[in-house]
Amino acid sequence: MKNVLLVEDEEELVDIVGSVLGEEGYNVKKSVTAEAALQLCESYQPDLIICDVKMGEMDGFAMLEKLKMSERLKNIPFIFLTAFDETEARKKGVKLGADAYITKPFDIDDLLRTVRKLVPPA
Repeated sequence: MKNVLLVEDEEELVDIVGSVLGEEGYNVKKSVTAEAALQLCESYQPDLIICDVKMGEMDGFAMLEKLKMSERLKNIPFIFLTAFDETEARKKGVKLGADAYITKPFDIDDLLRTVRKLVPPA
């Protein structure tokens, strides 16, 4: 079973996406802050990270930068799932190494296709 870390501060969205991914055979861990997600990565090895851009003190861009500095974590596929739909933000996400940048509102089937492409379920 593939491990997915979902980093999002909107509880309803976490529940929906987590449930759909679980039904597809993914093991989903959830975090409401980037700081907590980074700590979780110390003990939990995600095969994929889905992350919002705008959250508490640390945003998703800063989280991705920190992941890319870690030898153990730098190659984990990373998807931004965010309402932050500006061309510059999208460019920044891609430049930092995000594998996909999906804006809210989004089609759950599009998200699933992207997830399956990056980490097929076991």
